[in-house]
Amino acid sequence: MPGGSVLLFFLTLTPNTCLDIIFLKFRLRQNLEVLPLNLEAFLRLGIAALLPVYEEGQGNVTYLITSDGEEHLIPKTVKTVLKRIASAYGADLSALRKNYGKAVNRKNYVPIPLSSSLILIPVKFRERPLSENDGTVGYLSYYEIQEVSEEGQGSRVKLSCGREIKVLLAKATLIEYMKDARLIAGLYEEKQKGGPGRIGEDRSPYGERELLREELLKLLLQILAKGGGI
Repeated sequence: MPGGSVLLFFLTLTPNTCLDIIFLKFRLRQNLEVLPLNLEAFLRLGIAALLPVYEEGQGNVTYLITSDGEEHLIPKTVKTVLKRIASAYGADLSALRKNYGKAVNRKNYVPIPLSSSLILIPVKFRERPLSENDGTVGYLSYYEIQEVSEEGQGSRVKLSCGREIKVLLAKATLIEYMKDARLIAGLYEEKQKGGPGRIGEDRSPYGERELLREELLKLLLQILAKGGGI
């Protein structure tokens, strides 16, 4: 059964069953191989999404989608894969979450800027973990999100590569996370002293460039007024 047809099938089901079907997708697709964590190759291709999956006989693994739409099953948890990616960029995940969390006034689900082209938004993909070590959170690359639509009590995300993914977040909530990612992108560019960068671009369908530029300016002024910074 082709991968595209399986994905279309699960999107037509109820929200309570669609996640189980996307997990079955791995077993139904014979051409989806379990691969080692080849960071260099994945970073070169671009990372679009990291999804937590429980695979029979392997336990918790990561379903990685690259920017070209290719799918990869990595025999590591999302938490481990994220740490490896951050390490490749020389980034401290705890420091990023703490510092940028303050900037957007958020302690949880803080978008993580790893480079000018990779900002990962944490999103909930699984309702209940199978064990205490199972993760429910995966990550979507901000610049890879093309469209968001309502899907039951959650939402459906269409990536630039054409892949569609069900997430357990309301559309309005996910859009708020995307706005946070937009602001963090601007702050990251300022920190890297790379000029206006992403601030002058509007690659997100929910960007509303002028409004977000104003929000970013207010946020920067608040930080400067407090004598703080990132």
